[in-house]
Amino acid sequence: MQGPKYLCLVKNLRGVLYRSKGVKAARELEWLRRKFRYRWLAVSEGLGLTIEWKNLVVVPKLRDDPAIDSLFQASKFVCPLIVLKERSLGDFKKAVVSELKTEQELSDGDIKFNLRLVDYAITDFYVESIELGKSGKLAERVKLAQRDLKRFWRIKPSAEGRTVVAYIDPLLLERPEEETLMSLIPCFVMDLGRRRA
Repeated sequence: MQGPKYLCLVKNLRGVLYRSKGVKAARELEWLRRKFRYRWLAVSEGLGLTIEWKNLVVVPKLRDDPAIDSLFQASKFVCPLIVLKERSLGDFKKAVVSELKTEQELSDGDIKFNLRLVDYAITDFYVESIELGKSGKLAERVKLAQRDLKRFWRIKPSAEGRTVVAYIDPLLLERPEEETLMSLIPCFVMDLGRRRA
């Protein structure tokens, strides 16, 4: 994908969705559908996610592996990964370089606020993280992720909690030739299963 349609997506996408095979995330998808009525989200065609939602864009896959493909899509479109259910984050276990865990129950407002923060995060460090990746400075990318985690200061950290924010380095899974696929990827993990109704 290139040209005007690609540029329009880069400008308007607020995240790329990902869920593991077999993970049910109906509650999270419904929340996103209601809260993103005027914003676009994307999903790789390789994920096979079929829901009727006018603001969900299915993008052509770049890789056969849905997890790697979703990371590359997020990098290509300069937007965060929205991981549906904490269990889905396990697909990236080898590549998570920094994460924030909490026992705090996030309100709808908290979730929307932090979704904006992960969107700002990738924009803020996009060029720097790609330059570090091109020169093979993966340890510096880890430090970049750890520093950037400070932007989520409103979330109370707890080692016993669940992961709500993670930074994934796709270069730990595959090294692409195309530099636009090399960014660190900030993720927001949406798991509403533990929330009170």
